[in-house]
Amino acid sequence: MKTTASVRKAAPEDIESIYRIISSYSEEGVLLSRSIEDINVNLNNFLVAEVGRAIVGVVTFYDYGDRLKEVRSLAVDKNQLRRGIGSALLNALISELNRANAPRIFVLTYAAGFFKKNGFSIIDMDTLPEKIWKDCANCPRQDSCNEVALEYTGT
Repeated sequence: MKTTASVRKAAPEDIESIYRIISSYSEEGVLLSRSIEDINVNLNNFLVAEVGRAIVGVVTFYDYGDRLKEVRSLAVDKNQLRRGIGSALLNALISELNRANAPRIFVLTYAAGFFKKNGFSIIDMDTLPEKIWKDCANCPRQDSCNEVALEYTGT
């Protein structure tokens, strides 16, 4: 069942909700943890989904420069899963990045099927040296990583 969620830029009053949703997944090792301070510093890159007045989903991106953007911290409140909220957030972010002329959008994820349904294709992680140098080189799972790299290729 689809839920009508509105997607908008995050505001300072959303920080606690963003933190709560991301933390519920980072505690399971599904997402990288984000501190309140990190969310605050990067708030301009966050989008949130609302149902009524409740924040039910979040997504952000990391900017590697004009030519490369990474989808990060896509998470939906566990009580709101499978209602189209994740896709709505992802599509809104892709639209925003395309307006900013970002020709290459990628993600590293355990949920490859979701991203494939939303216009992404699997790529070799070695094609992302910027990501490897930034995050992967210091990751405790570096030698046993089972995340999948995907790039947006359109629907």
